[in-house]
Amino acid sequence: MGAGLNKWIGWLVTATALWSAAAVAQEVEYLPAVGCIIEPSVRVAVSSPVEGVLEKRPLRLGDAVKKGDPLFSLRSDVEQASVELARIRSEFALRHYQRNEDMYQEELISIHERDEFQTEYQVAVKEYQQAQAILALRSVKSPINGVVVDYFAEAGEFVTSEPVMVVATLDPLKVEVVMPYSSVGSVPDKAQLMVYPSAPVGGAYPAKVTLIDPIIDAASGTYRIRANIPNPRRQLPAGIECRVALSS
Repeated sequence: MGAGLNKWIGWLVTATALWSAAAVAQEVEYLPAVGCIIEPSVRVAVSSPVEGVLEKRPLRLGDAVKKGDPLFSLRSDVEQASVELARIRSEFALRHYQRNEDMYQEELISIHERDEFQTEYQVAVKEYQQAQAILALRSVKSPINGVVVDYFAEAGEFVTSEPVMVVATLDPLKVEVVMPYSSVGSVPDKAQLMVYPSAPVGGAYPAKVTLIDPIIDAASGTYRIRANIPNPRRQLPAGIECRVALSS
């Protein structure tokens, strides 16, 4: 009898919870959007500034990166050798300049000769810096804080100007709402919204309006509203449809 009573109570609690959730859902006054999707707030297709053979891609899909972290690199044997050669030349030019500076102080060489040695040293330093800059182009770093969401090349492949991988920011997320022209003015600037992702995700997430498009698309008679959803633990996935309502 006790087990049966507990089972009946459990069923009653579950039914009550479902009824309450349905009642709350019915009370929500959704905006009359014709489209709504949750997307990464920033999405960057990262390519290489120079052509070359992809040496390594140390990241996998889903790996988190910070701005400035290395994403991939190209083979750079020639560039590294050029840097080493330029370094040796600059060090030699410095020693040569210093020796002749002592001779100039002792008035053993003219000011014109001193200027020539100084210029040779300065040129060598600039060539060294140029070689370092060329080498740096072979290593590509992340332009944003985000997550690796796609890649298009493997180690050993020759890459050009085409994207090698895609990095996206998932905190915050961006909700893109397409609204009919008849609703213009119904959402104030910087309003607070509640975003309701489609099943099976579900739930309700607060969002702040960042843009109300001032231009109406004449072909469709719609305009856009954008809002940001905080997503610090990345619990909310991107790429899902949603509904929105003004936050009470």
